[in-house]
Amino acid sequence: MSHWWLAVGQAVLYAGLAPLSVGAVRWLEARSQGRRGASPLQPYRDLWKLLQIRPGLPRSASGVFLLAPPVVFTCFLLLGYALPMAAVPPEPGMDLLLVVGLLGLAKFAGTLAAFDAGAPFGPMSSGRQWFVHVLAEPAMLVAIYALAISRATTNLPLLADGGGVAALVAEPTILFAIGAIGFVLLAEIGRLPFDDPGTHLELTMIEEGTKLEYSGRALALLQWADAMKLLFGLSLVAYLILPPAAVDQTSPPALLAGLAAYLAKVGVLVVALAGWEMSRGKLRLRAIVAPLLGATGVVLFTVVTLVVEYVRPGT
Repeated sequence: MSHWWLAVGQAVLYAGLAPLSVGAVRWLEARSQGRRGASPLQPYRDLWKLLQIRPGLPRSASGVFLLAPPVVFTCFLLLGYALPMAAVPPEPGMDLLLVVGLLGLAKFAGTLAAFDAGAPFGPMSSGRQWFVHVLAEPAMLVAIYALAISRATTNLPLLADGGGVAALVAEPTILFAIGAIGFVLLAEIGRLPFDDPGTHLELTMIEEGTKLEYSGRALALLQWADAMKLLFGLSLVAYLILPPAAVDQTSPPALLAGLAAYLAKVGVLVVALAGWEMSRGKLRLRAIVAPLLGATGVVLFTVVTLVVEYVRPGT
């Protein structure tokens, strides 16, 4: 891999910016409600405080409980390592299908730890997580299939070829697939209307419920992983709509321009997410089925449209 240093640099940047994305969304939502709100840098202070505390271990838990946070953290760090941010490397990278697998692996590790802890709220929340995931994953897979039909690949760096605004104007139906991916990612990363990340009521928690028994450095890893999960969702939507330029020359000015463009795109999506969550309330668990099945129907319509468009008689 000739541009390995670029991927490593992007992963470090991705992990470093992730807490800021969470803090920015919280700050924008507080300001829109007329409150001062915490500083966008508050997640960094929380992580620093937690990283200095030794994690506790429930009496009934085993090593699985403390092994889960590093596994979850590594899954989302790998997603940032693979997703091009400021520039697209010329060689192939991670496949979108592997992205779905890493999302599922992180949930699986969290589920094992929730049952291992022995508390009642963890298994209940993890069951809700899998209920949402089982509904969201088919829509994600069908949307990836639509992208594969349109751009002849599901490899993340190669998706940049033939992408961009010009491609979306020439093939507007692919916007339905990208919109469905963005909507399904709201469910996968635990945002409204599917889950409220700011709730403190155990009976309504989904994503946060599996972390109730954690403390110290283990909790810091999980919170950091949640921040990377949010930034990955925003970055993936920004990448599919307007991918960065390919790396022909890795000059500092070109990389700085690509980084500035990436920050601008993610900043717009952060503002849009804050506005979206301010206008939405949390759905009841049984009401989650309809919107996710609707998203699956939208991407199925997109797939049928693309098949009719690309397939010609006699081919």
